[in-house]
Amino acid sequence: MNLKHLFELQAKLDERIYKEHPVQEGEDRLAKKILALQVELGELANELPEVFKFWSNKKNNYEKALEELVDCLHFILSIGLELGMDEIADELDLKKFDFLTSNTILSCFIGLSYDIADFYYQRENDDMVPYLYEHILLEFAKLGKMLGFTWDEIEQGYLSKNKINHERQESGY
Repeated sequence: MNLKHLFELQAKLDERIYKEHPVQEGEDRLAKKILALQVELGELANELPEVFKFWSNKKNNYEKALEELVDCLHFILSIGLELGMDEIADELDLKKFDFLTSNTILSCFIGLSYDIADFYYQRENDDMVPYLYEHILLEFAKLGKMLGFTWDEIEQGYLSKNKINHERQESGY
């Protein structure tokens, strides 16, 4: 499966969500999606206490971590759709994350958090948006790899969660 297909699936879900939950006058839906991405990234970190919770003996929960990683992907794709980044999906090479380096999973989390915040502040800068968006997507893919997930596992997780998200919309979530 390619990234373009994931964007198409996300577009169907977003269309449904917008229909059920229309944008209110003055609402900054993009800012809310960016914050939601930051929250999901935090929830992902929380499933990996060995990464940062030096005060705890809890072990990483990789099953739940994959679910949170996929939730991040939903918001990354949705943000990309809102900004027209799906148009460059064919140009995005998720293999590039092999060339990006982070020394540790911790540094990857911190870097991605920074990149998301930087994206928020630069989102009006048309010259920077494609570069920053692609960087977030590649850093996300790299984080998934560093956590031991293949892109196929992430895609399969996305497909499963996308189905659940559609079911949630049917039930008035």
